[in-house]
Amino acid sequence: MRNFNVIGLFLSALVVSGGAHAADAVIETAPEAVLADPGFVWTGFYAGLNAGYGFGGDDRVGIRSGGDFIGNIGTIEQSGFVGGAQIGYNYQINNFVLGIETDFQGAGLDDTTSGELVGVDIHAKSSIDWYGTLRPRVGYAWDRTLIYGTGGLAYGRVNYKMSADGDQFMNEKKTRAGWVAGAGIEHAFTDHVTAKLEYQYINFGDYTVESEGVSTRASPDFHSIRIGLNYKF
Repeated sequence: MRNFNVIGLFLSALVVSGGAHAADAVIETAPEAVLADPGFVWTGFYAGLNAGYGFGGDDRVGIRSGGDFIGNIGTIEQSGFVGGAQIGYNYQINNFVLGIETDFQGAGLDDTTSGELVGVDIHAKSSIDWYGTLRPRVGYAWDRTLIYGTGGLAYGRVNYKMSADGDQFMNEKKTRAGWVAGAGIEHAFTDHVTAKLEYQYINFGDYTVESEGVSTRASPDFHSIRIGLNYKF
């Protein structure tokens, strides 16, 4: 009888021990998976403001009268403040970023030149009041820093004036289409705020300005350096 009691106690201990291990197996949970940080993604719409300086135009003023070339009076090198707004969209594929951007700029770009030809003092002035661009952007991103190239359509309002011995005889305002090319670097300081430094060269092409039988071949162009601030939606 005693032997049966010992065997019963042994079996009861095995059951209790197995139940405890089973309870431990139920309570234990798998460790949580650690998700890798995907980093900053450039994909999305953005809008912002910019400001900068335009300089280095090279518009050589040659004078013709009745179709005959008389001579050059100098070079107009337009320079001044530029500032405006931009809006665009980026799409990121691995480290490559493709985008499209349009901007519109107010401008204070102007310059004058003068010279004497055949005994007449000729004075010429050219200015750009505003301009805009529409450009694709192609870049490479290192997480929050993007380096890119850009180029495309440019358009703007060009004013051209000329006087002889103080009497103005030419005053033409024309909206011109041309091209733009440039490059820049942009950095995301937060998930929504980015800042950029950008260089552009803008050329509105050559065209003839004429009045009272006197003409010149205008070729407005300039370089610009701009800083900008964008909000990424």
